[in-house]
Amino acid sequence: MQEKMRLLKDETSSYMPVATDFSDDGMPTYDDVPTSSLLALVEAPVFQSFVGAVILANAIVIGLETDQIADYEWLFPMLEDAFLFLFAVELFMRLCAYGILGFFSASGSDCGWNAFDFTLVFLGVLDRGLSALNRLQQGPQLYIVLMRVFRLLRILRIFRIFRVMRQLHILASSLFDAVQSVFWVSVICVLILYICAIVLTRLVGHPVDGDPLALVKQEYFGSLGSSMLTLFELMAFPNMDRFQPVYASNPSLKTFLVIFVIFGAFMMASILTGVITEGMVEKSRMRQEDRRFERETARAVFIRMSRKVLQDHSGTHSSYIDKQQFEKCKDKVLALSEADSTPLREKDLDAIFDLVDYDDSGIVEIEELLYGMVQISAELRPMSILELRRSFARGLNAVSQQVSMLDSRLQMMDARLQEALAKPKMDANL
Repeated sequence: MQEKMRLLKDETSSYMPVATDFSDDGMPTYDDVPTSSLLALVEAPVFQSFVGAVILANAIVIGLETDQIADYEWLFPMLEDAFLFLFAVELFMRLCAYGILGFFSASGSDCGWNAFDFTLVFLGVLDRGLSALNRLQQGPQLYIVLMRVFRLLRILRIFRIFRVMRQLHILASSLFDAVQSVFWVSVICVLILYICAIVLTRLVGHPVDGDPLALVKQEYFGSLGSSMLTLFELMAFPNMDRFQPVYASNPSLKTFLVIFVIFGAFMMASILTGVITEGMVEKSRMRQEDRRFERETARAVFIRMSRKVLQDHSGTHSSYIDKQQFEKCKDKVLALSEADSTPLREKDLDAIFDLVDYDDSGIVEIEELLYGMVQISAELRPMSILELRRSFARGLNAVSQQVSMLDSRLQMMDARLQEALAKPKMDANL
């Protein structure tokens, strides 16, 4: 029991690092996380999907407005005002839910996106104000320039779709993280082009007098710049047919170009693909870790709320609960499991109660019951297998010790019985 209590409370547990109501080192727990209805609303998938739909609709309207459809010019300002109003309301709701300090906190993972959203909405409101001011009175030329700039910046709203759609966010983040690696690959490409261009310019770009292909050689390889451009085109589009007159009578040049195409074009393309793919795989791994953390967070909330429900129904003995009391609160526990995305069924709860009721008394400890819920809802991990092996080894060791003690006592009893049987024989001989 002490081991299971430790697993339910210890922060170092493999599957419950967040399923705790308190912390020994003073770190904040999930009881400190705000659970207001407004915060739950702005983080709800339905709300995020609605915001994503509004962003997509705004992107479509911006595209239609760019084509300047004369029949619907009166409609675009009204739609722009509607989109701006929706974005402003969404920003105001998130500001109220997280607070100003929490919204712009540098330690938050969405700090950059929050600042980006706030800037776009602020510029949109400013553009709307300048437009109203310009209609009331003929403003200076600066107003007109600012209005054009602000309206052009509305295109940046389309980038907000990367935040709402996680898959696009993963791809965009992977590409952004791969920029540094792509830069160094590009440096290698430039060095290869530079070296090969020097070789070709010196060997091919300066033909001898009377060479019938002098003009062609000078066009493609006459200078260092033209040689680098020719090689870059060959790297991007490996088509050697146009260079056939040049290398037809020069097998060494043909071999050089073939080797360049293999290592300069195919290999570099493979390296770039590998770099970008590695970044995407890393982002996908990080996303899986975030999802695991979200599941454990939901499991922590479920355990905390289930503990409260079980203690409220256990009567005076808040540490124990019987079968009848558990049947009364089982529906509430199932409702909590559905709310916190914890996969539990009614027959699972009944099976857990029966499993932790070791002596068939109909009474179990609440922490034992919670431990069983954790084990059922937690995913199978290597640490869980090690904990099971450790518990089994401890139990087997305890049984071995009891068997050894019982064996020693039986030997002692056998020895005393032998003494007791031998004593009457000795008395009879005397």
